[in-house]
Amino acid sequence: MPSQPHARTRRHVAALLTATTAAAATAAVAVLSSASAQAPASRILTLHELDKGSTFVHVRNTPTKAQQSNRLGDLIAFTNPITDAAGTRVGRLHAQCVTTVGARDFRKSTLTCTAILHLRDGDLTGQFVNDLGAQSSTGAITGGTGAYAGARGVVVSKQTDVGSDDTITLAG
Repeated sequence: MPSQPHARTRRHVAALLTATTAAAATAAVAVLSSASAQAPASRILTLHELDKGSTFVHVRNTPTKAQQSNRLGDLIAFTNPITDAAGTRVGRLHAQCVTTVGARDFRKSTLTCTAILHLRDGDLTGQFVNDLGAQSSTGAITGGTGAYAGARGVVVSKQTDVGSDDTITLAG
């Protein structure tokens, strides 16, 4: 039976996954908009992941009585709305994480995550390893479809009270 971990932990997981896929979207735009003969310079962008409007489930694949535990093989799945720096909604994140290092305290576990940012003109993908107790995380943009084919970059996501602030460095 699904159960929810502590709200701040849930926000942290969601924020990190959102940041990874949001970065992919931005990376793809940068890659597609650079048509010059010279390699474009790196570009830094900011996106925001919002807790409001998200969905979340913790699927326990291991027996436990402790509601705050997260064990090897447990799955976290969620969706989140994301906005650009101006607050305009730019898409929705769809993410799944598998617990690779379990712990009795959910915040001390480690997750391996894959995320897809679904946008009107294509999807973006990202992956990262997430240590839930950390206040920030770094992820890799691994690709995309449609207008975002060939996207790549790095994102650093910092947890906030309403989601996360994501600093995205796009590959040139």
